[in-house]
Amino acid sequence: MNKEPVYNPPVVCNHKTNLFPFFESCVSKVRQHGQKIFASITFETNYSDPLAILEQIHTSDQPICYFEKPMDEFSIACGNSIASGTFSGSDRFNQAKQWSKKLFSRIEIAGDHKVEGSGPTVFLNATFENTTRTPKLPALRTYLPEWQVLRKGGSHLITVNCEVHIDSEPKALVSTVTNSLKKFDGLHDQRPNERTPKSIILGPPKEKHSYEQTVLEALKAIKKGEISKIVLARQLSYQTNQQLPYFSIAHALRNKFPDCYTFCMSAPDNEIFIGATPEILSRVSGTSLETEAVAGTAPRGPSAGKDAHLGKTLLGSNKEIREHRLVIDSIIRRLSSCGITDYKEGQTRLLRLANLQHARTPLRAKLPSGIHPFDALAALHPTPAMGGSPREKALPLVEELEGFPRGWYSGIAGWFDSRGRGEFMVPIRCGKISPTELTLYAGAGIVEGSIPADEKAETDWKLQAMLEVITGRSNLPT
Repeated sequence: MNKEPVYNPPVVCNHKTNLFPFFESCVSKVRQHGQKIFASITFETNYSDPLAILEQIHTSDQPICYFEKPMDEFSIACGNSIASGTFSGSDRFNQAKQWSKKLFSRIEIAGDHKVEGSGPTVFLNATFENTTRTPKLPALRTYLPEWQVLRKGGSHLITVNCEVHIDSEPKALVSTVTNSLKKFDGLHDQRPNERTPKSIILGPPKEKHSYEQTVLEALKAIKKGEISKIVLARQLSYQTNQQLPYFSIAHALRNKFPDCYTFCMSAPDNEIFIGATPEILSRVSGTSLETEAVAGTAPRGPSAGKDAHLGKTLLGSNKEIREHRLVIDSIIRRLSSCGITDYKEGQTRLLRLANLQHARTPLRAKLPSGIHPFDALAALHPTPAMGGSPREKALPLVEELEGFPRGWYSGIAGWFDSRGRGEFMVPIRCGKISPTELTLYAGAGIVEGSIPADEKAETDWKLQAMLEVITGRSNLPT
């Protein structure tokens, strides 16, 4: 039997790289094994802004995903899908783990992918609920995009992924990839799209229930000892006088909240899910896993003295300390449940955003051999900061009291590359944009001692962040 020839793909790729031998090797493998594979080529390029690229090339029929944290000098965007999976039920993350392992085993890689988020990367969206209650929205969606662009510090990279079939021709594959690269390179020479945001007019907000009354119902369950904490969300819907400029909104969000992860993701029915979240579920790199507890909220002060007073009060409040400790202890228990016991708890400090400040405690853990990052996701989601405690009693009550499916709000969004690096965030402080409607979400943690009017005020602060960016007004529309 003839042995397959040994071929070493190029380590560094740019627009001058000869990719013909690489694709010739890919086609040879497909024809020898009789199974489709994928090719992933990462190119080094000059300066690029992933959000600006999306703004220039996006069309309504093209699914996209974008994440950025300005303080970390990290930005990534992707478009289209050449391989995807959808999963549902309590075992959905394990199903996704098996799918991604099989996918990565069938990918041939060329180019330097040492930077996290480069090379073949799986993107995912998961709903808050294990089984979705929203038509067309899968409980968990994973996909390999056709292209992704990345900016990390001084590195600027473009990854192009393509299918290689038994009847593929190396020359045609080279042409396809080269043309994609030329399209992205050509964007640097084009004038930016002149899109001056028009005055946004929102109709009156529509809300199904009285939030304060819902909080009162939750406090009854807490008083009975059924639960120790529950997180209740609000969903406000506004009719709009035009399609909202979501890329302009994303640009404003990343400028206003550099400590947060700004995100923009395609949803079914030509909708866009967008926001800036301070909540990270986990960050993985090799055998290291980072997560954090973010719970407890206070406004920012108009002066340095008032701001410091509000922050100190937040860290010293019995109610806020109790809520925060519940989240930390639950995260530790859940990591232990999947075999992650080697961890270090950091010092609690203030996370100060443009409009709010929170108590934040980082945790760093070591991933044991055989524990996949998706195993940690399954254990951690949803944390008490999003659902409640104990989980098995709080989550059914969340569904009963809220009266609407959360969908992607407080679910999971993120990415995971072929070298075991990834970031997974919790989409909060966000909204869903459709052609004629804006839906905003915000929530608050309810524990013993919570005051309904104060909890509603906290959600108002959180809603106001998105409304200010969209409408340019500082007050909630009445």
